[in-house]
Amino acid sequence: MVKQLIAVLFLTGPYTFSQPADSLTSGSQNTAVDSIITPIPNILPSQDSLSTTLITELPDTISPIQREPLTSTSTIIERQTFLFTNYRYAGDLLRSFPLNFIKDQGFIGQPNESFIYGIGNNGVNYLKDGILWNNRYTNSLDLNHIQSEDIDSIEIVPSPRGFLYGPYNNPVTVNFISRDFASPEPYSRIKYYEGPSGEAMIDGLFNANIFKRWNFGLQVTNRKFDSTYTNSAFSIWQINTKLKYFLSNSVNISAYYGYVDSKVGLNDGIDVDSISRITDDINSILYEPLRAPVVSPNQKLETLQHNFVLRTLAKPFDNSKLDLSLYYRYSLAEQSQYWDSLNFKENWKNKSFGTLLNYSNQFDFITLQLLGDYERVNTEVVENNDDYNDNHERFSFGGVLTASLLDNFIMPSVYYKQNNHLDQNYNSHGMGVDILFLPTQNQSVYIGYSIRENIYSDVDYMPAFEIGTCYENLNLKWDIKYFNNEYYNFDDADLEPPLGRIIIEVRGLGLILNYKLWLILLETNTFYFFEVDDTRSTEVPEWQFVGGLYVNDLFFNDNLDLKAGFKFSYTGKINTSQYYWGNDLTIEPTNKLDFTLAGEIKKLAIFYFIWENLFDKQYYITPYYPMPGSNLRFGLAWELFN
Repeated sequence: MVKQLIAVLFLTGPYTFSQPADSLTSGSQNTAVDSIITPIPNILPSQDSLSTTLITELPDTISPIQREPLTSTSTIIERQTFLFTNYRYAGDLLRSFPLNFIKDQGFIGQPNESFIYGIGNNGVNYLKDGILWNNRYTNSLDLNHIQSEDIDSIEIVPSPRGFLYGPYNNPVTVNFISRDFASPEPYSRIKYYEGPSGEAMIDGLFNANIFKRWNFGLQVTNRKFDSTYTNSAFSIWQINTKLKYFLSNSVNISAYYGYVDSKVGLNDGIDVDSISRITDDINSILYEPLRAPVVSPNQKLETLQHNFVLRTLAKPFDNSKLDLSLYYRYSLAEQSQYWDSLNFKENWKNKSFGTLLNYSNQFDFITLQLLGDYERVNTEVVENNDDYNDNHERFSFGGVLTASLLDNFIMPSVYYKQNNHLDQNYNSHGMGVDILFLPTQNQSVYIGYSIRENIYSDVDYMPAFEIGTCYENLNLKWDIKYFNNEYYNFDDADLEPPLGRIIIEVRGLGLILNYKLWLILLETNTFYFFEVDDTRSTEVPEWQFVGGLYVNDLFFNDNLDLKAGFKFSYTGKINTSQYYWGNDLTIEPTNKLDFTLAGEIKKLAIFYFIWENLFDKQYYITPYYPMPGSNLRFGLAWELFN
């Protein structure tokens, strides 16, 4: 009876203000275990209630081959982790990682920069099912262009192994693992949410076996946001189709096509110099959408993408697995701006063709993983009437050798990779070692060290080190990581390497601690970045804390899986040099409080509600982009016609 009373309070209270948040369907109880990350070896991509029941043997006894993480040492953010959280786009899903910071630009749909292990744009491999998804011209990715509802789980590779994957030598790797299932019966699902200022999202998914050994899937997503401040509107259409052929239990062939059409206003934030000529109190206008002037009232960015993938998953021998993929990616970004009679246009067109090989084989207590990829890229840049063309051809190969000793108690690994820049006639290398300890079934300890060759400066190699441990049971989980890494960063984008690059060393400590007692769930996520040579890496805060206190349990004869409560976020001081006018700035600490509610009914539908920024705090994380004030959002995800 007590449970029912608590549930009624949480369910009826928010609706007096009318609205909910987001998520998808999940068949498991949302305990402390599945509310956080799971860095455990040999873990497969997470399966929610949908994929667990749908990935079954087909009527003719053919069993689909499932994709696996790139490495058994990775941190896996499972689907259950973000089903009951407030997320708008794929970048928000990375907030569950203890060493992640999003340089949020406040306006919805902006190309926010995400920092993983303290490293942002130009240093992160964003992969989708193992294939590099970065823009080849900028070596970065707008995470709005990843279809969030197509994500099954997210893999974050340990920092010493980050350079192993993809055709580039980036020190950090994030792999988005897409949902992959074969429905024995036609399946469909709709997700919808809306908020103030015209914010809305709708996503539709359909999956069915169209012939005896053929499976077809279609997913369409539309997100949009109307302008609040001048030139802050956003709209995006995303479509993906998948066709799978189950040749046998040993060979599955699939074809994928993805489409992205995005339009966003890039106003470069609020023009505080103009405000300062009017008043000494900048904040009196900064947070007023109708009064605050923006730096670029007419600047637009339109992006069009076509992505094709042909993939073969096979088991050629016992205890072996092969992932062989061919891909073609086309991306066109058009940025335009005009002042009176002066028009400025710049287009970036990328065409990349490549092939990817990932093969693993287990021989007794030894596991060998072979990695290889080839890519040819054509880049065309048009700035008004000036044209620039560039062609790159790269080939890389590497491998990981892992031993399982003392009944998997100790798993040491050695790994190596060589990048061959065929168009420029130079090679770069990287190598490393790590050890994974498994003292108990619930605990793991990871230690790793690697070096990557530096081709742009007098420093021969850049090191990466990480040590961490994780423990979990039904009511408690903690995950702690310490790392030290060196990476390149652009000092002046107008200068060619090596003059335009500097090497930055970054050290950090991350901690996730979750505990559940009866109906009460406590979740915390904290990181701290250390000073190196009396300075701290710019663009990331000195520390950040996110903590939530929730009612979380099954109610009403287990028909309602509820998670509802308050989340407090604190972001420490940030030293930044990337303001529009190039000034060095210090951003003072900020905090906010949210109320969130998510409830799954009979494992078929989830409804969401969030009251964001309860006390209407006025602040920014990126100067000068005001963060949203107090607002309400609600949503619903519903499985239909199954």
